[in-house]
Amino acid sequence: MYAAIQLGETGNCYDVPNGSTEEFAYWEAALEHYHHDRVDDAWRRISGRGIGEAGSYLRWYRLIEAEAITRLQSEVRELRPWLRLEVVPSSVQMLQPSLEDDVLSSCDWVAERLGWQHGSPTLVSVLAKEADAEWAVNPYGYCTDKAEFDKICLPEHLLEDRREFRQAIAHEYAHVVSLNLSGGHAPRWLEEAVSVLTEGEPDPEALTLFQDDPDWWLDPDDLEASFFLDADDEDAEDEVWMAYQQAGWIGRYLDEFSRPGVLKELLILHSEEGSLRNLKLALTGRSRTDQALRDLFGFSVPELFHRAYAALPQKL
Repeated sequence: MYAAIQLGETGNCYDVPNGSTEEFAYWEAALEHYHHDRVDDAWRRISGRGIGEAGSYLRWYRLIEAEAITRLQSEVRELRPWLRLEVVPSSVQMLQPSLEDDVLSSCDWVAERLGWQHGSPTLVSVLAKEADAEWAVNPYGYCTDKAEFDKICLPEHLLEDRREFRQAIAHEYAHVVSLNLSGGHAPRWLEEAVSVLTEGEPDPEALTLFQDDPDWWLDPDDLEASFFLDADDEDAEDEVWMAYQQAGWIGRYLDEFSRPGVLKELLILHSEEGSLRNLKLALTGRSRTDQALRDLFGFSVPELFHRAYAALPQKL
């Protein structure tokens, strides 16, 4: 399953664990390098430092390690003025030009599906083979919001299946679209609703589970929390997978419920600022998502979840 990683809108606000003041400052500096995609500098800072007290920085350590290993071996090719592809030549030499075609066609598909105009700078990085290991923290890829561009990182093993590779590109590029349209204000479940929708057909096994056991269908808060569980934990693996599936069904409901382009409108409403709108949100205690849904459809987030579940295909 794919992922999105946001470091904060300001470039210096990171979701990092608590630790000693010295450790926090050290890692904050390393993550500043990472945020600007100076991954080799970030790696030099942390490679001899370790993963922090009780391993609290392990996930960041692995992310930086994977991207730095790749950067040491890679070359970057410009596919479009807004799109670059980072690859390790020895890993992809037998795949040209199909690899570049897959990246371009997948991004074009998402843009057409969501009514998006290409232009936001994007780097697609196929990570080095050494990073495709058991220690990988996002074994199916991720999208991260860097300072000057959005970066999509995909493991090398996806190259073995062109269909799966295109799905991964579509999923992560949809995150690029969501981040930019919403200004980073959309909740994770809504971003995943858009991204899973772009992948293609839903998983019939998940549909059967939703039909047989309504407890798999989570409320908004529980669904949001599920995306931050450790998917590598065997106890949480099924829950995370089902969270992605639920988000996909919510995306399909919104996409089919109303006029074409409604997902784009919904995301744009999240980015709207203004004293009157912010005052309205403060007085009502509503989230941006709740208000956007009310503006477009007249119903709330909990009602959306109820409607989407009721709209699931019924068993014959």
